[in-house]
Amino acid sequence: MVGNWTIKKAIDWAFQYLERRRIENPHLNAELLVSYVLGKTRLKLYLEREHLLFAWELSLFKELVIQRSHYIPLAYLTEEQDFMGLKFKVTSDVHIPRPETEILVEKSLETIKRMVFPAKSEERLDDFVIIDLGTGCGNIAIKLANELEKSKVYAVDISLKALKVAQGNAKFHNLDKKISFLLGDLFFPLAHLKLEGKVNLIISNPPYVSSKEMDNLPLEVQREPKVALEGGDDGLSVYRRIISQGARFLRKTGFLALEMGYKQAERIRELILAQEELCIPQVIPDYEGMERVILTKKRA
Repeated sequence: MVGNWTIKKAIDWAFQYLERRRIENPHLNAELLVSYVLGKTRLKLYLEREHLLFAWELSLFKELVIQRSHYIPLAYLTEEQDFMGLKFKVTSDVHIPRPETEILVEKSLETIKRMVFPAKSEERLDDFVIIDLGTGCGNIAIKLANELEKSKVYAVDISLKALKVAQGNAKFHNLDKKISFLLGDLFFPLAHLKLEGKVNLIISNPPYVSSKEMDNLPLEVQREPKVALEGGDDGLSVYRRIISQGARFLRKTGFLALEMGYKQAERIRELILAQEELCIPQVIPDYEGMERVILTKKRA
């Protein structure tokens, strides 16, 4: 033990340290970092407030608090993020899953059940094919594979480091045999798989921050991979490519689901309407009422 640092003292110190450096939710951050270092739940922290830290625990904890004060995202420090009830390892090589992306997955699952299994809820397809473009840590692909028992998922990313993280997450959730991880730029690595006209769902949370807005992002968001954030001059460069190329992969009942950024809905809607093979899209708001998800299907 060193200096009689209890859990309570460690949390109080970290709270004050982070608050002075204007870190949002400093008390929650302090608790989560203590919880990570000690391997205890937050409830246990309250029950064992007088528990003394070992020297190595205190040293690691202080180092993590200092890093957090420099706007290193909490998820990168703990190497973990929850997404729709599943735990995912995250590193600085991947975009951190957000609650808003849960809406993208939830609405896609609802649409699948409504469009593909309209008659009998117990009915299942033997070959439900999904393409997840820009998979990052694999959160979207893994959640869908977990929910759709007989699905086959192709998860694509341009970053080899991100794919390695995603593969590790798939293995952790025992879904590595249901997901094929492919290295490359959007649809390019799918070219040899003969998936044209066979895909039920194309889903993506593309990079949608415009180049001029990158420097205005919160400091900790700027710590995330640029390739996962920047979407060209107007933020829509990746959307143009997905929308223009995606229809040929979709089967008759297939649909396209995209997450989008602030005030992008109308422009993305116009991109979709310009494609003769795609239907009029549906726009879905997030928890704060912002237009967040857009869905369209292939014309019959």
